Amino acid sequence: MNLVETADFYGELALAGVDAGQRAAWGQYLTPPPLARFLASLLTCQSDAVRALDPGAGAGVLTAALAERVCAAPVKPAGLSLVCPEISPALREGLRHTLPAAQALLESAAIPAASSILADDFIAGGKGGDGFTHILMNPPYRKIRADSEQRRALRRAGLETSNLYAGFMFLAAQRLRPGGEMAAIVPRSFCNGPYFKPFRQQFFGLMGLRRIHLFNRRNALFSNGGVLQENIILHAVKGAKPERVKVTASDDAGPELLARQGSAPGWTEQILPYAAIIHPEDPELFVHIPSPDGAGEMAALKARLPAALPDLGLTVSTGPVVDFRCRDYLAAQPAAGTAPLLYPAHFAAGGLEWPRIMKKPNAIQVTPATRRWLWDNRGCFVTTRRFSAKEERRRIVAAVYAGNLPGALVGFENHLNVFHSGQQGFAPELAAGLSVYLNSSVVDRCFRQFNGHTQVNAADLRALPYPEPEALTRIGQQTGGGILSQQETDALLARELGI
Repeated sequence: MNLVETADFYGELALAGVDAGQRAAWGQYLTPPPLARFLASLLTCQSDAVRALDPGAGAGVLTAALAERVCAAPVKPAGLSLVCPEISPALREGLRHTLPAAQALLESAAIPAASSILADDFIAGGKGGDGFTHILMNPPYRKIRADSEQRRALRRAGLETSNLYAGFMFLAAQRLRPGGEMAAIVPRSFCNGPYFKPFRQQFFGLMGLRRIHLFNRRNALFSNGGVLQENIILHAVKGAKPERVKVTASDDAGPELLARQGSAPGWTEQILPYAAIIHPEDPELFVHIPSPDGAGEMAALKARLPAALPDLGLTVSTGPVVDFRCRDYLAAQPAAGTAPLLYPAHFAAGGLEWPRIMKKPNAIQVTPATRRWLWDNRGCFVTTRRFSAKEERRRIVAAVYAGNLPGALVGFENHLNVFHSGQQGFAPELAAGLSVYLNSSVVDRCFRQFNGHTQVNAADLRALPYPEPEALTRIGQQTGGGILSQQETDALLARELGI
């Protein structure tokens, strides 16, 4: 058994008695051996001496992969020091087997080696020093509470974030020396959206992105771990930004990923300008990762459609009614003194079914306490679901609410994004045209370039380019108030906008 497989064995053994739900609560997903070797292959290890950090090391699979890589390299470093923080006592037992074996392998290749295990919370503990030349990481994926010691430690370090993996990446970047390298397996969710903007500002202020690897299937990395979000591999270097970024993709993370990169199943490769990935004028610092079949499509769409959402006289917001905060005012069915309350479940196949027999309420009482959450029930609104199904055909699913339900006010629940004009509706033809545009295949492809998870944020919708209002109105007039098929939608946009 090779060193990486040995480390993997001890990791699985340590977690054998822990069910998948508990592992998910901890945010622990062990790195498969082929993926660990691919990650290590992204690093250059020709410095005089390598000082490597594996935060949240588990049983040491990534550390083992780095040791194997260094031993097989034609030019070997003068020495290798391995630092492995791990908070789990069970996984530290695995490290106590892996690290001596790694040292023995390195010394057999005439590479002086040293290693240390830190019984440490990487974020709150703050041990291990800095000045690292290399960092490999598969950080834990879970939320952190606002009142937790980890959150306070990150604030002291200069970052406000609600997710553990972003905290790991930020602190790891701080501990690298100039020119040091990081290779990491992380969720793609940090690439866009308002929640991760402070992280993007801090991280890319320190690091220059060199490589991104995508997986064409969402479950390609952690097929046994129940990970639902899309993950990527990134390679970044501390310091100056490179001129170009390499973007690759594959179907899975099997052994052939490392052995046959150019011909592995589903393999694609692009070399793109750095500014095409992180636009220098973009205040949000979105990370745009073009799909192989849609490279450059977002730039082409922006060139053809110069309008932004304010040019339409519109904005988009998340629905203001957060139901668990106003339970006392919710009503299962409409009655005197209530306003319609719309959830994503009310919009099916592009139409509206209200009231609907379901667990969610259909109405909300109109009182002085709830009035601030309700909008004028005049004109048309366009809604999209904030969360799409994991493998849904389109990420954005838009529908028109025509303002035709009873009452002077209407409520939109927080799981909807709502296009509106000053908390009021707007012209039906413009609403119909906007819905057609948002439901098109070209918008879906472009949206997926900078949104790799199932959440559709209002900020992401604001970042899209839009046709001019006259064009959308013209498109809306041709729908006849009906719901178009995908083929009809795409054909109408191709005819009217040439996209």
